[in-house]
Amino acid sequence: MNKKFSLVALAVAGVVALGAPAVMDYSSPTPSTPDTGNRYMGHGNGWLEVSTSTFGDNIQRVQQKVSEGTKICVVMKADAYGNGIAGLLPTVIASGIDCVGIASNEEARTLREGGFTGEIMRVRTATLQEMESALALNMQELIGSAEQAEQMRQLAEKHDITIPVHMAFNAGGMGRNGIEMNEESGKQVALDIATDPRFNVVGIMTHFPNYEADYVRSKLGQFKTNSEWLIEQADLKREDVLLHAANSFVTLNVPEGHFDMVRPGGALYGDQPTNREFPPIMSFKTKVASVHHLPAGSTVGYDSTYTLERDSILANLPVGYSDGFPRKMGNDADVLIQGHRVPVVGVASMNTIMVDITDIADQVAPNDEVVLFGQQGDKTIGAVEYETNADVIFPEIYSWWGAVNPREYVQ
Repeated sequence: MNKKFSLVALAVAGVVALGAPAVMDYSSPTPSTPDTGNRYMGHGNGWLEVSTSTFGDNIQRVQQKVSEGTKICVVMKADAYGNGIAGLLPTVIASGIDCVGIASNEEARTLREGGFTGEIMRVRTATLQEMESALALNMQELIGSAEQAEQMRQLAEKHDITIPVHMAFNAGGMGRNGIEMNEESGKQVALDIATDPRFNVVGIMTHFPNYEADYVRSKLGQFKTNSEWLIEQADLKREDVLLHAANSFVTLNVPEGHFDMVRPGGALYGDQPTNREFPPIMSFKTKVASVHHLPAGSTVGYDSTYTLERDSILANLPVGYSDGFPRKMGNDADVLIQGHRVPVVGVASMNTIMVDITDIADQVAPNDEVVLFGQQGDKTIGAVEYETNADVIFPEIYSWWGAVNPREYVQ
């Protein structure tokens, strides 16, 4: 294999006819379970296959990890980590989950329109406009600063309401939306919020920035102490306030961090690097669009980064970096066709990648299914491999997939 790297990325889109390729009509699959209002048709040449049964199994695994009295709030931000809230909500409801964490108003609206009557907690700081637009959705907001408290107070007074809130402490060291309870000024801010009649404090939370159990344990005591101090000073009823600090990692690996509620997210979708017993619920697939015969010495893709060392047979796949297959993965990644690994040659184009099927050409034809992420036969392309080849964290990839590709829900 001979690779040549250019310093200039070509920004010209063109259509080049090379020989007489075998071509068949391509269409994305018809979902076995309709993805009502959730099937994005902007691209459609790749699709996500989402297993609702695996999702349900992962929820059950978490339920088995926590004590009977511990509440579970399933985090479904970023449209259920790219898997689609609307398609997974029936499984959430059937699993007996009565709390969902989201980021956007649209996500909350999808939950309500889908029949979810439980608690909805926003897991990030919201703008004033977002909070006002969400009043009819009966959401619980996150509050972690004096400035935000003042905005929310004015909003509550304007509408003559009491806003249910989860107070965020920066005990975990995330540094993005929590009150500094190690400072007297921070304690005063927390006390002012907790005693304000316009706020109903339903929870106190923190969040951890890494997957280190010892680090988490070193912070739990202070979080608990600060929470108990606030509850006492503000004369709150302990049974009315949920303490929660557990993301997926803490839920699965630091049981003393469960407190009253856990907030699993990534693990439920099969993205928890420390706990591989939670299988991914999503696969990313496409189909072979055409097959091409090229002589040795031919170059492939923009910048001519790949030169064929032998007469080769390449398959054209109708997905590219606009569909969530990063340009950088060209010349490094594999895909699965007919249960075989085949290499991607050349950098990914906007809507196309080329793969070398020379060694299995007699088994491949247009319209054959291709697995870009997931399992086919006894072969698997997993998260670690994707992260290595794309040089990004996997959540960045699958949230991208979910934004631009249609979904098919399977059992």
